[in-house]
Amino acid sequence: MGFYFTFALASRNSMSEKLQQILTRVYDLYNKYGIKSVTMDDVARELGMSKKTLYKHVKDKADLVEQVLIQNSVQHSTKIEALVEKNLNAIVELLEVNQYMNQILKDHNPTLDYDLKKYYPEISTRLMYEIKKRMHDSIKQNLLKGQQEGVYRQEMDVEIICRLHMTRMEHKHSSDNFTLNELTSKKVMREIFVYHLHGIINEKGDEILNEKLKDYINAD
Repeated sequence: MGFYFTFALASRNSMSEKLQQILTRVYDLYNKYGIKSVTMDDVARELGMSKKTLYKHVKDKADLVEQVLIQNSVQHSTKIEALVEKNLNAIVELLEVNQYMNQILKDHNPTLDYDLKKYYPEISTRLMYEIKKRMHDSIKQNLLKGQQEGVYRQEMDVEIICRLHMTRMEHKHSSDNFTLNELTSKKVMREIFVYHLHGIINEKGDEILNEKLKDYINAD
């Protein structure tokens, strides 16, 4: 976890339960309506407090936006780390993490990302840098784990495969071959993921994947 998020996690651990509840409720507002359309008046009204009280917790809207999104990202990271700590087989671990990520994408409103990039570009840049770094580290860790367990191809270049997978996921929305609804559908997301898996597993991994894939598909 990068310095920015290590600091954020430490800050989150020390922040009051009241502030954590506020940030969670504000995230729900941003995710439902977008960031731009939700004013500080809207936030105060939703929380049942005065703006004066709200400003005791945050400096301004930019500060609120940053704290909300950092907490949300740290929460997701914590849950993914908990899955990894279950010490599952690398393939099963990847399946479980992917299921969780699909649920996040299903519930996520793209308007939030659009508003963040347009109106708070500096926050967006910092946030995306850390998210990409943690994504890279997580993918690489799983690839190395799979090689150690003998279920992934030993001859593959882990760094190249890691970057290829990230590139495919980051730029999937820019494709003209699929509509946005198709790209975010369970079926297409599943096929992209299974396509990736078949590119990294060996014969032993194929046996495990065939055994677990039915449960993975049904769980969706």
